[in-house]
Amino acid sequence: MLRILLYVAALIALFAGAIMYGGNAIGAWDPLPPAPEPPPAVKLAKAKSKDEPASRKASARAKAPRLTEAEKAWVKRTNGLCRDSKREVQAVLAQGTASTPASALQLFRRLKKVNAELNDRFLAIDAPSGYKDDVAQLRGLFAKEERYFDSMARALEQRDMKTFYALNDRLTEIALAETDILSGLGAYSCDIALSSLFG
Repeated sequence: MLRILLYVAALIALFAGAIMYGGNAIGAWDPLPPAPEPPPAVKLAKAKSKDEPASRKASARAKAPRLTEAEKAWVKRTNGLCRDSKREVQAVLAQGTASTPASALQLFRRLKKVNAELNDRFLAIDAPSGYKDDVAQLRGLFAKEERYFDSMARALEQRDMKTFYALNDRLTEIALAETDILSGLGAYSCDIALSSLFG
């Protein structure tokens, strides 16, 4: 479900394996240069729009569509699944290691399996009639995503990191499209910030 989480987790695991495997070759153990000085803070004045009356602003907020009971239930179940998926992926990462190419591949395969299971659990949630087209789009994106995961696993097996990272970039585009659809339907727990991956 959490596409970004899965892709970043896999990328982190593989990157860690690459560092451990060939860290000396790429200079991974070299000390970091000192951090640059931050620029001075600048205060920006808040611009006020005098052209737009307060009544128009209030009416714009009031035009947001109301969700039906079925849509509210779908959003609640989807958000719950997205929260659960984050915990499940973190558990897989906690149990795995990426210290060797073989262990990184094994971890990637487990993440791939969890992703497929989460996709199936999401598609099992009965979508309300107003959401059917969006869920159909997600189904197509999930299928495409799983094909990319398969290709990425093959690239890892062959230690073809150039192909792996190129596929990873395409997977990111799919993940962003999935997130846009889910958040557009109100499933905001599925739209996570990358910073929350490390907390």
